[in-house]
Amino acid sequence: MNIPGSPFTRKTPRPPDQGWQLTLADMMTLLLCFFVVMLAVAKIDPHRYEAVSDILAEAMKGKAAPSKRAAGEDRIPVDRKSQNLFELQLELAKLIGKESDAVRLKLRPDAVAINLKGGVFFQLGSATLTTDALRILDALAPPLTRARYRLTVEGHSDNLPISSDQFPSNWELSAARAATVARFLIAQGFPKDDIQVMGLADTRPLAPNTDDQGNSLPDNQAMNRRVVILVRPGN
Repeated sequence: MNIPGSPFTRKTPRPPDQGWQLTLADMMTLLLCFFVVMLAVAKIDPHRYEAVSDILAEAMKGKAAPSKRAAGEDRIPVDRKSQNLFELQLELAKLIGKESDAVRLKLRPDAVAINLKGGVFFQLGSATLTTDALRILDALAPPLTRARYRLTVEGHSDNLPISSDQFPSNWELSAARAATVARFLIAQGFPKDDIQVMGLADTRPLAPNTDDQGNSLPDNQAMNRRVVILVRPGN
């Protein structure tokens, strides 16, 4: 019996706090994402792990919490574009296979960057595709032409000067190499209106061409000789 004001009055128990359920739901969602990522990595060849890890790191920047959008609301175009690029890079990584020493992939905020190493694709001072280059590009072309993508093909060189009747400088050489790759893709069916070519010479090196004393770094120079295909979603 409860007597008002009495010290023996029995208090009504408070309902249990339900906040732990939300915390548990968040934890389970994160665990699910973790195992999905682990499963995806398990299917990737170790030689391609670095390329795929960049994709996974980019994907995991998003929150795992449930979406606050209404059930019938469409996803914003940026999300869909990012998903398309993610899927494209996974497909390209499978196609590259043992060619990872010749081709590197990286997911950028708005594009997939396909790095074609110059030493494999071109002879020194030449803009003619090698036999290995033709074989690799032939494998990469179909997934690029199936969907509506926009391509920017960048030619890059090292700092070693070149002077010939065909290539007066590295500007002409880098542009010619990029144009050669673009022409190959167009010949495989890629729309020429959705591709552009840039010759950047040695203005955007991946690594220093020389050390602090001005001595050449051959390994870095070889790394800087490359053609990069930037793949962006089409309109």
